[in-house]
Amino acid sequence: MKITGIEAIPFSLPVRREFRWNGLLQGLGHFVLVRVTTDTGITGYGEAVPLPDWGGDFGRRAGETRETVRTIVESQIAPALTGRDPCNIAEAAAAMERVVVGHTYAKCAVEMALHDIWGKALGQPVYRLLGGEVRKRVQVAHMVGLMPHDDAIAEAEAAAADGIRALQIKGGENAERDVALVRALRARLGPDMLLRLDANQGYANSKTALAVLSRFATDELSFVEQPVCGLAHMAAVTGGTSIPVVADESCWTPRDALDLVEARAADCISIYLAKAGGLRAAGAVAAIAEAAGLACDVNGSIESGVGNAANVHFALSRPAVTLPAVIPVSAPKGKHPCRVGGAYFEDDIIVEAFPYEAGGIRPPEGPGLGITIDEHKLAAFRQ
Repeated sequence: MKITGIEAIPFSLPVRREFRWNGLLQGLGHFVLVRVTTDTGITGYGEAVPLPDWGGDFGRRAGETRETVRTIVESQIAPALTGRDPCNIAEAAAAMERVVVGHTYAKCAVEMALHDIWGKALGQPVYRLLGGEVRKRVQVAHMVGLMPHDDAIAEAEAAAADGIRALQIKGGENAERDVALVRALRARLGPDMLLRLDANQGYANSKTALAVLSRFATDELSFVEQPVCGLAHMAAVTGGTSIPVVADESCWTPRDALDLVEARAADCISIYLAKAGGLRAAGAVAAIAEAAGLACDVNGSIESGVGNAANVHFALSRPAVTLPAVIPVSAPKGKHPCRVGGAYFEDDIIVEAFPYEAGGIRPPEGPGLGITIDEHKLAAFRQ
């Protein structure tokens, strides 16, 4: 089997409501679908959700846009991979590294599509290619974006009514607001709801972050995610609070994971397939975390059903991924199992909803990623 073509297709989905976090300038719902065709008729799909205004510590990771992803995929990666065996993913990854430095979102989308082809060729779901499932479903953490206090309370309570048992609460712009909102949610939702405050590096330094965290009573806040920028400040926060600290912007690659473990800069790692550059490198991050005894989740930029399928396959197969994942409950219009929980978009380009039960999801059944693209909707949402 040989790769015959690689295409990058920008599209957007209508959002249920505005979702925003500290530092985010554009709205959610903007994607690039990558389609890889072969001489056997098998087609694989991947996806990028690039953000120009989001990266790693101190600007060390460049933002990407739909335009950069499309250009890199079609002008650099496609010529390098055309004619190659799509199932030899290690060789394809090495070829991508040779022709372009960085651009992890573009590389991840292509590698995702190659896994989809490989699974379809073997008649197996991607999670089996990654070693098999270690859990039956992935628990979902619903994101409560930066929004007015009463709106945030209503969003969280509606997600809880849908069976969601974990919330990621966006913060970092106003510490007073963050403390008051977490305290109100704990009082309303009770001790069993996992509350994770994500500051997106919003607190000025470790002393500021520790002052904020010291205001929470025991068991009031379950986790704090990326309160500050940089390993030194992250290590100071981790060592200075009993609240578990999750690294996000500080950990992209396996090298970052090693540095984070050595610096003792977090208790947990939030893994993005796109930050790492694909499922293979993300698996290396998870392996390092597992060896170091750090729990992980799978996170992202709120993908459509294509990218989210890869998220779920990965999370099913990685022992270290024990935390609820900040990912959607993907479904096309009219088929969503929840009113609010995991519902970020009014529609999707996939045909079937992800199976959902008790706050957890699985990918659709079938080989590869398990998803089927609705070509009419793709045409309607294409940009």
